[in-house]
Amino acid sequence: EGKGVDHPAGPHLWLDLRHLGKTHLTTKLREVYEICRDFLGIEPWEDLIPVRPSQHYSMGGVRVNKDGQAYGLQGLFAAGEAACWDMHGFNRLGGNSLAETLVAGRVVGAAAAAHAATRPLAAGTAIAHEFVAREAARIDHWLARVGDGPSVYELRDRMGEIMINRVGIFRRGPELEAAVAGLEELLAAVDSAALRGAPPGVNPELSFALRLQGMLRLALITARGALARTESRGAHCRTDYPARDDANWLSRTLVRWGRDEREPRFAYEPVGLLDLPPGGRGYGDSQQVAMSMELADYNAAVEAAQTAQGRSAAAEPIGERLRPGAWRGAEQRAGLKTMRG
Repeated sequence: EGKGVDHPAGPHLWLDLRHLGKTHLTTKLREVYEICRDFLGIEPWEDLIPVRPSQHYSMGGVRVNKDGQAYGLQGLFAAGEAACWDMHGFNRLGGNSLAETLVAGRVVGAAAAAHAATRPLAAGTAIAHEFVAREAARIDHWLARVGDGPSVYELRDRMGEIMINRVGIFRRGPELEAAVAGLEELLAAVDSAALRGAPPGVNPELSFALRLQGMLRLALITARGALARTESRGAHCRTDYPARDDANWLSRTLVRWGRDEREPRFAYEPVGLLDLPPGGRGYGDSQQVAMSMELADYNAAVEAAQTAQGRSAAAEPIGERLRPGAWRGAEQRAGLKTMRG
């Protein structure tokens, strides 16, 4: 909204900690001091600290079943930030994400170990050799493109500007449409990008070039998913659709994009078994469109819908430990006001 400070490195706000003094900052707030020193080259007892939003946690990942096994790919397990395991839904760094990492680490680790114990140690290496050959060809292809053409770092910086300015904290349809168009253009430009050099040995520019297409693909599906989801939910805040719409969007976004496919494939599945309809957040200007489907009907469709998307059977059935209605009476036992639902 134009309330930030303009700067060559991007608009930001100032954080003033100068009143705390050097001793306090280097002892009681040592991490803040070290970040300022190492990443900004400033002394926070003398200088203002520039602050701007940044992506620091991926709320999503490899879609897995209860055991942590990936949809449609038997034998691949994922846990923590790499996975979509569903302990909470929208996770936040250092809070419930920490709980999911610890709990999933134990549950998924045990499931992966049990799975491995039933499999022979012999493994075919053909697929590994195919992968190595394919990656070697990619490297050779990039090394042959040295000289003129868009720089991989230029494309990265343009992607970053699109994401922070168009797919940021607060989102609107026109900005998301512009983001999708801009990211599609950048993705196409990867084919004409060129390295600025091909020195022998370690080559950071080449390493980044090999990751660039994947980064742009991820950015594009993030923008397309946000544009399609005409509601606000969790950290996805659409100012043109401020209400959380449980009637139409009580679903999880699934995206598949094969290595040789030019376009991603979007699908949706129910979030899981529910004991209660989702309630209001209870803070701020919370707006909500209630579920239009009966809870029993929603739950009855979960298993078939998720299985159709590739979820394999887990060691125990979905909802095995769910105790529907067990919460009833808990308020009276705790001396609290009765919940209604």
